[in-house]
Amino acid sequence: MFSYAGKVDIGVYEKGNDDRLLIGPHLLTGGSFAGKTQQDHIMAVVCDGVGGMAEGGRAAMTALELFSHLDRPGVTQEEIREAVETANSRCRNLQSIENLHNGLRTTIAGIYADKDRFLVFNAGDSRVYRFRYRFFSQLSRDHSLVQDMVDLGEISPEMAKTHPKKNIINKCIGNAETVVPRIVDLTEDFVKDDIIMICSDGISDEVEDAEFRELIMEHKQDESLEECCGLICRMAIAKGSKDNMSVILLRREGE
Repeated sequence: MFSYAGKVDIGVYEKGNDDRLLIGPHLLTGGSFAGKTQQDHIMAVVCDGVGGMAEGGRAAMTALELFSHLDRPGVTQEEIREAVETANSRCRNLQSIENLHNGLRTTIAGIYADKDRFLVFNAGDSRVYRFRYRFFSQLSRDHSLVQDMVDLGEISPEMAKTHPKKNIINKCIGNAETVVPRIVDLTEDFVKDDIIMICSDGISDEVEDAEFRELIMEHKQDESLEECCGLICRMAIAKGSKDNMSVILLRREGE
């Protein structure tokens, strides 16, 4: 069983909202909600329609509608990969049919968990994190220009946070003929009381890991997860976020 909360916030500068999120069968385009699953599986996903592109929200919705069908036991890495590729194909087809050469693109980041597996996946720079005890760590890995520069040793992780090209991504749904998401099996490393956070870059670009850790530590009980989502968005705004924001918090219950 899982406790969860999610929030999608347009932010204070954007006129439209291209962020979407999915928790189990619940697809959210704005506002917040919280609850508990009665089953022992969950699919949780954030999609951020690519900024500056037309129809980013449609691309995000296209992807999440496909992932809503994976809210069941026994989902595999291959099924997640196929869902991403199908979303990519649909977005690319719509671009062609509707002459939207610069539209229908979205990042994706999420997790799938059941009794037998814990899978983390992403394409783009939306992120997945884990909070355990007092430790907070990133489980996903960005597909971005600055991440490539860090990997090559050209800049440090600290420099990447303020680099002028930090928002340039090199992989997302709808961008190329094929998209191969990063999928990591962490089945042996997801235990009771772990809290998973999934968010778009409107949040992660502004809030530091230590700040996430402190907020979650203070609001990790059932009734506080939804409040914590709101506090995370407000902190991102206070620190200068000019983007839409999406965040999911979920905690594994039981043994």
